[in-house]
Amino acid sequence: MGGSLSEVIKKMAVGANDATAPAAVLFGTVTSVNPLEITVEQKLKLTKEFLVLTKNVKDYEVEVSVDWETETRQLNANHNHEITGEISVNSNANVNPNPESINVSITNEINNSLGIETKNINLSHNHSISGRKKMTIHNGLRVNDEVILIQQQGGSNFVVLDKI
Repeated sequence: MGGSLSEVIKKMAVGANDATAPAAVLFGTVTSVNPLEITVEQKLKLTKEFLVLTKNVKDYEVEVSVDWETETRQLNANHNHEITGEISVNSNANVNPNPESINVSITNEINNSLGIETKNINLSHNHSISGRKKMTIHNGLRVNDEVILIQQQGGSNFVVLDKI
């Protein structure tokens, strides 16, 4: 059976102690994002090699079913064109009965005023969005985020559980 009775008892004691505390809960602060670094109790700096991130602390994509309608948007496209002014043609006819030449002069007078009516065009619209759509959940860690960590039994891996 290789080993003294005292060594077996020590191993059993350590195993019993580990079984009563299979994990430790720690609190930390994100001190850097790229590269990721979390400081625990102002002395232990954990880098990405020792960290296991849950979806609660990272960006991820998810497909969701939606049945939405966008808000109605109004667009006022009222406009008008205005033409003002007068058209005048003056005509006057004078006939000179000189037998050698006949001289005719015609003068007409036409007055007109033009106008174009204002047209009101009110546009409104919205859009329907339905079906399965892909969305990004932005949970990524940022500097100064406070986080809850679970230290796995044995000590070298830390699960970043959530933000506080």
